[in-house]
Amino acid sequence: MKKLMQLIFLVSSFYATACSCDPPSITEKYVQSDFVANVTIVKIYPNEKNKELYRADIKINKLYKGDQLKSIYVAGNNGGIGSSCSIFIPAKTKLIAYARKNADGKYTIGMCSGLLYIDYSGSYRKKTRKNARQMKNQRRELTILELFKKKNIQYTSKIQFREKAVLHKKLAQFKGLSLKKSYAFFELTFTEHLAVKDVKLIAGFDDPIDNQLIDILKEGSWSSFSNGVKDKVPENSTLLFGIYYYEAENEYASFLSRFYH
Repeated sequence: MKKLMQLIFLVSSFYATACSCDPPSITEKYVQSDFVANVTIVKIYPNEKNKELYRADIKINKLYKGDQLKSIYVAGNNGGIGSSCSIFIPAKTKLIAYARKNADGKYTIGMCSGLLYIDYSGSYRKKTRKNARQMKNQRRELTILELFKKKNIQYTSKIQFREKAVLHKKLAQFKGLSLKKSYAFFELTFTEHLAVKDVKLIAGFDDPIDNQLIDILKEGSWSSFSNGVKDKVPENSTLLFGIYYYEAENEYASFLSRFYH
């Protein structure tokens, strides 16, 4: 039975790689999730009838956002091969779960949730020890989650904001800069029609460029989408936004980017 489950795990992993979704940034997946926690999968159940959805009992190792849950739901298939976005997470797996509450009140995770598997790579959905770079990225994400918890960032917003591809040009002026911290986070407040009303520093680089970045963000241009409505949001809607510092590597100079990877 154990070998059969391992086979299902590996086969479903192969099919899962065909699923296509843009990896969310840590700010996107954190704010858009209703529950964020370091959890261990304790027990899994058969799929709900005619649905690619199964229940998983969890142990919360650390709660970052949301309620103390005993179970979540996985958009996948426990016992067979599902669609390309179907996933199977075995019992005893430890991960950061970014779960959204669906219309039925079920907290659900899936292929496109931005899950972080602890210490093991989720690339092929098999137990492969993470390499040094992956472990570094894992430590960074866990540190950022600690920051969000410390700053008591608990709100949830499903609004999808997009910067209109101008910011990267303005960030180019900081190429080659040396910084001690690898990220800075800001809270942007918008008018109904997406003019930036205010920018608040949540956690900065502890460098004079923090004020420069605030000025740049105040001048930004944005689009939005929420519940079928484009480029219009409730007055005083907020966005948690990150800017990331990447150190020089080989012949490439250090740089700042809005992209989290």
